[in-house]
Amino acid sequence: MNILLISPSYYQQANASYFPLGLACISSYIKTQGHTVEGLNFNHMHHADRSRRLNDVLKTGKIDLVGISGLTVAFNEIDKLIKEIRNIQSDIPIVLGGGITAVEGELMMNTLRPNYAVVGEGEFIFSRLLKAIENNIDTCKIAGIWCWDGENPIYTGEGESPKHLDELPLPDLDTFEIKEHIQLQEEHGQYSNHLTRVDVGRSFPISASRSCPFKCTFCHHAGMGDYKKRNIVKVVDQIESYIDTYGVTCFSIYDELFSANKARVVEFCKLLKERNLNIKWFCQLRMDQIDLPMLQMMRETGCNYISFGIESGSDAVLDSMKKKITKKIIADAVKIVREAKIGIQGNFLFGDPAETEETIKESLQFQEEQQLYFCDWSAVIPYAGTPIYNFAVQNGLIEDREIFMRSLCNISGYLYKSQVNMTKMSDEQYKDWYIYLREINDENHRKRCAKVVSGNILSRWKSELTISCPCCSHQQTLSLDFPFEQDENGPILSGSVGVQGVNILCPECARKMHLKAKNIPHIGVIYDQFQKEIDAIKDNNEKIIVVPSLDRFATTFLEDIYIDKEIVDDVYDMREFRKEKYFLGKATKVIDDNNIESFDGKTLVILPFIEYEKIIGILKDKAITPKRIVCWNEFFS
Repeated sequence: MNILLISPSYYQQANASYFPLGLACISSYIKTQGHTVEGLNFNHMHHADRSRRLNDVLKTGKIDLVGISGLTVAFNEIDKLIKEIRNIQSDIPIVLGGGITAVEGELMMNTLRPNYAVVGEGEFIFSRLLKAIENNIDTCKIAGIWCWDGENPIYTGEGESPKHLDELPLPDLDTFEIKEHIQLQEEHGQYSNHLTRVDVGRSFPISASRSCPFKCTFCHHAGMGDYKKRNIVKVVDQIESYIDTYGVTCFSIYDELFSANKARVVEFCKLLKERNLNIKWFCQLRMDQIDLPMLQMMRETGCNYISFGIESGSDAVLDSMKKKITKKIIADAVKIVREAKIGIQGNFLFGDPAETEETIKESLQFQEEQQLYFCDWSAVIPYAGTPIYNFAVQNGLIEDREIFMRSLCNISGYLYKSQVNMTKMSDEQYKDWYIYLREINDENHRKRCAKVVSGNILSRWKSELTISCPCCSHQQTLSLDFPFEQDENGPILSGSVGVQGVNILCPECARKMHLKAKNIPHIGVIYDQFQKEIDAIKDNNEKIIVVPSLDRFATTFLEDIYIDKEIVDDVYDMREFRKEKYFLGKATKVIDDNNIESFDGKTLVILPFIEYEKIIGILKDKAITPKRIVCWNEFFS
């Protein structure tokens, strides 16, 4: 059969944030069974190009079946994708796989309506399904799938998973454009709010194990079954072959947990050293499975960054999460990781059912004591399949499971509009704490700011600058395309465009530092222009109306842009939860049909706001004409 495998993207623009290693494994296995495969990795395409590519492939008439893989956060994207495929070729079979099929299977089938869904590790199950379809055998006799009995979806029971990962063929990387993935990272580096890495060069994903032996309450292993490990010698063989084939210089080990014991990590490091492999590498480990000699070996062989699950500075919350670590273990681990000069990635999670105002304060104190300024606060999200999801459903906190699943596809909207409060705090307390903790993230980053030694503008959205580490004074020079999210027309105008700075790892001491957006030369120009507009308003003795009532970015933005409270007449917002909250000395009003008329003839200042176009559109629709509009986001047009 001719199979089309599709990896949806979670971003509008072309990106290298994720490579579909799972689909690549499926592809390589079904090829050994005689099938041909075409791949569409939507991550490497701009949004506008994806439909065209899909249409071109399906219109050839050579595709017998389409497979799509994704997590539950791709629910809406997969829904749109299936409808698009049906519009092009209504009778082509569609099979879903990945984390989205491992939970809420009946809901998934009834809502998305694929022909089949593979549950769990897909190599054997998907291959048997293809054989049944090809030979016109009753597909509902294949274990490990969802299929249809008339209009009723049925699950056929647990299917067979590979017992020994080393017996599987290596992933089919080229079908999913691994060269494009490498090139995107080489050209633009790896960008995220946690850490921007411009030193990764030719970076490559690799898998050394599947699943995780631990059962934290907020985590779901997406139907991946028991924890399985590959032979470390074969992993290093694979790394060596990728260096030769693709010229790779950096490896990201995609595993949820690279190793549950130190011996495996030590073996890996020894092999890298014996073969004299000059690479950088990154992995995820537990804080109770490390020691200084092991970490020093990791550093010597190219690991300068590790992701750890920190989650909380309260033993009561850690116990509730079933983390099986304590804050003393975390503190001891932080000390030796820093001694080994390896960077730390981690989060604090807010909102476990055991969370209280006291445990939050305890965690904040712990974060300050350990100087974990770049371990950001995030909300605990009850993803389907996790114990806390079951807790939320059983306690009536999730009333409509489909609406909830769809809300998670816009995580920003979910976090601000429809968070599930699993604590005993009131919903208002919960939201106030969440907003406060998100703002703490940005304030904490500024406790360790990079010093700009020199800088110059290379192009409209790119600068070169030399910065000095505030911890060890090491200097590094880097080129930055900023804002990071851009397409062929320039920056994508998100609400916080140009506000959040850049977190960078010092290559010498491996401590993170923060580069303010204002201190990037080409962005500093925009800050100066915006400030001049505000200053001119004050010099003319004008009053202003301000939209929105900033919450998360209030402190840091107003450190970089000065707005005299004396010139502020009113503050408005479109979000109900900001009503009566004070900003720039004024209690916030929520915009409605009556009070928006007060904008007529006034000077309107729109601060960073995701809905700035909506505000301007409402004014046009109602023929309301402010004296002038000074809009932050439009400075990036």
